[in-house]
Amino acid sequence: MARTEKKKMSKGTKTLFIVVCVLVGLALLLAATVFTLSYIGRSSLTGDDTMNLPENADTSFESLGSGTIRRNGKLYRYNDEITCILLMGIDSYDKQSDGNYAPHQSDVNVLAVIDPKNEKLTLLSVSRDTLCELDIVDENGNMTGTAEAQLALAYNYGGSDDESCRLTATAVSRIFYGLNIPAYASIYMNGISDLVDIVGGVTVTPSDNFNGFAAGKQVELKGNLTERYIRFRDYSVDGNNKRMQRQNQVLKALVYKALSVAKSDPTSVLDIYSSVQDNVTTNINTAMMIYLARQAVDLKYDGQILTVPGHSEMGEQDHAVFVIDEEAFLDQIIEIFYDQVKNEIPS
Repeated sequence: MARTEKKKMSKGTKTLFIVVCVLVGLALLLAATVFTLSYIGRSSLTGDDTMNLPENADTSFESLGSGTIRRNGKLYRYNDEITCILLMGIDSYDKQSDGNYAPHQSDVNVLAVIDPKNEKLTLLSVSRDTLCELDIVDENGNMTGTAEAQLALAYNYGGSDDESCRLTATAVSRIFYGLNIPAYASIYMNGISDLVDIVGGVTVTPSDNFNGFAAGKQVELKGNLTERYIRFRDYSVDGNNKRMQRQNQVLKALVYKALSVAKSDPTSVLDIYSSVQDNVTTNINTAMMIYLARQAVDLKYDGQILTVPGHSEMGEQDHAVFVIDEEAFLDQIIEIFYDQVKNEIPS
């Protein structure tokens, strides 16, 4: 019987085969790297249920342990897949890079709640005037005590932007009964203006006349118009509440555009960040960014920015303060951070 000879592969075919194998290997390596970084990012951002909600004397609320609570006869369990990021807008134009840090305040404080289980993004604005417990630190960063003051002042007590961010995140965590806030980002005024310009501008409609803007007349914000729109504040009890409404308009428009960009190209998030990073301080690393970008593909955003419920009043030193409505706030927290449990647990 004649022996069948194997057809030899030509030199060109061998080269092509090797190139294809290398490309496939690189693709698999890249996919594995993205998956690994995404997993690391998820581990850094989720999995904590440290909220210590206050139990009421009238038994309308009860903690049952392991993240489970009973409120008005219904059971809820903390959603441990949630990620919380505190976003801060700073009341100064540029972030200093010469090492001579000057204290500032956070005019905007928005908690971004990313819920991949329910495919939902929730933005919750916390008034800068909210009375809360702040940490006081010395020049070496050592905590020396606490003080009750407006939330905006937490950023002022830091000796660097990183420390100021951490102090503000701690203050917001206390407002939310110990909520885990593993990530933060602060941005200065020029950074916000740059961000608006990068996405091609945003369109808003003022609700009143102020600073050259006319009530009901639509305007496209670009360049210095953005700063003029979001920074103006009239000095009345509700002056900051009106400013928050305008800031929320701009933020909503930015979120829509950012989500659209992330869904079409998740890696573009890194490009957007690199264009404004000189005026940004954040502890969100590459692994976290990749995880968040991957989650953004499936997230739904209803276009609303919620506000912590409460009212403004004049404080002891003739400064407006925001006082939280604790009962309404508790219901809001349960709505955002907890899932209802269908199977009743015996009392």
